[in-house]
Amino acid sequence: LQVTVPEKKKVAMLFQPALLRCHFSTSSTQPAVVQWRYKSYCQDRMGEALGMVTSGLQTMSKRNLDWDPYLDCVDSRRTVRVVASKQGSAVTIGDFYKERDVSIVHDADLQIGKLMWGDSGLYYCLIITPDDVEGKNEESVELLVLGEA
Repeated sequence: LQVTVPEKKKVAMLFQPALLRCHFSTSSTQPAVVQWRYKSYCQDRMGEALGMVTSGLQTMSKRNLDWDPYLDCVDSRRTVRVVASKQGSAVTIGDFYKERDVSIVHDADLQIGKLMWGDSGLYYCLIITPDDVEGKNEESVELLVLGEA
């Protein structure tokens, strides 16, 4: 099983549609379950833009170049929710997104109709196959929603 996302970071405009792409290949003969999960930033990216980042975090991220203060934290410190799942042709929308124009299109791409401020964060494309458990079964894409200047 191999999951890939062509864009690791996507910048999109508020109230515009967005398509987060996800591709996978599997040796499984069973239909795969596709699930997109959302994880909020560990700290607000707008704080950085407005110069309100604490110096402790900047010092720590300079010391450890692989650590990102926005992306790397335990899930209990941020919002985590299921956006949508797809099994066969049936798509199930997560509770938080039920009133929104959200779907999984093509094999595993997440389509969001109108972006909202709270949509910025990490989106994980998770592929579950019952008989192919080797390899990488999830990949993430960062979505940053910007408003009009």
